[in-house]
Amino acid sequence: MADSALDQIVNDLRSSGSRYFPQHAEAKTARVVGHTPKPDHYTYEIVLDFVDGSERVNAKLYRGKNGSRSPQEAALREAQSLHFVHETAQRRSLGGVPRPIGDYAPLGAVVSTKVNGLPLQSIIMKSALLPGDGNHHLLEAAARQAGEWLQRFHKATAAMPAPFDGNGTLGELEKLCARAQKDGLPPESTQAILGKASAALGKQKRPLRSSAVVNHFVPLNVLIAEDGIGFCEFAGLSQQGHSLLDAAIFLAAVEVLEKYPFCNRNLTALVQDAFIESYGVTAQEEPLLETLKMKVLLQMFAQGRAIKESAERKKVMWANVMKRFIQQAAERSAARVA
Repeated sequence: MADSALDQIVNDLRSSGSRYFPQHAEAKTARVVGHTPKPDHYTYEIVLDFVDGSERVNAKLYRGKNGSRSPQEAALREAQSLHFVHETAQRRSLGGVPRPIGDYAPLGAVVSTKVNGLPLQSIIMKSALLPGDGNHHLLEAAARQAGEWLQRFHKATAAMPAPFDGNGTLGELEKLCARAQKDGLPPESTQAILGKASAALGKQKRPLRSSAVVNHFVPLNVLIAEDGIGFCEFAGLSQQGHSLLDAAIFLAAVEVLEKYPFCNRNLTALVQDAFIESYGVTAQEEPLLETLKMKVLLQMFAQGRAIKESAERKKVMWANVMKRFIQQAAERSAARVA
């Protein structure tokens, strides 16, 4: 089924290439040059060759059900989000956003122009593995670019400030902490998390800034290039939500990289601090952002590692690493309060 859909996409791109890229004459060929498998989809990179140049596009083909949605429903939702973001980017001069190509939702696919760049996570890992002289100016600059891009995105899609459900968030944290404690997280860690969260949420009375939220703003999806930053994963976008959620997801994704032995706290703290400063987190928002970050970390722990049930030993090892990691994060958080 996937091969059939891919063949249809490639044939359409070959015959309609000049319609999608009017700056070029008729396309000579369209060829698949690579693919990346993911749990619920494949992403194929396709090159369109014209007489006067070439263009690259990404074709995401959903496979099987994504929760309760069929591949066609998942593709349609992502295509709608992509059109919304691209139109907003054009109006507000926001770069680094892919342009949707054609309408392939009936095939369970989404096609867009390729956003070039090196994933920020690759830059972090390279800096960790090849520390050199310990000078990480390039990494810090990349983290700042990530914060600036997210700030511009949230400003471009800004809505009226929205109330924040502090009691509901605290209730969710209590459930996550109870589950984490059942899975081996020490009681003093959960107490530290809940104590700081209760203090932060108790002070949060004013509505929070609101905007579109991408929900997948993590270093693996943030692309760094010479001419700026790009982002291309809008499958989970919500057109309105609390802007700080994206920042919390990014900070948690950076912090969790410490589970690798070669990625130390100094490196992740540098990335987080540069991001927070460039994103423009206020002093009033910092305690809430820290709470939201801990919530994301606990959710990661609760979800576990998505691997086959037969690899039970790997699941246990992963859980133990995450357990120690969250305990350390809770201790650092408590120490900052003190």
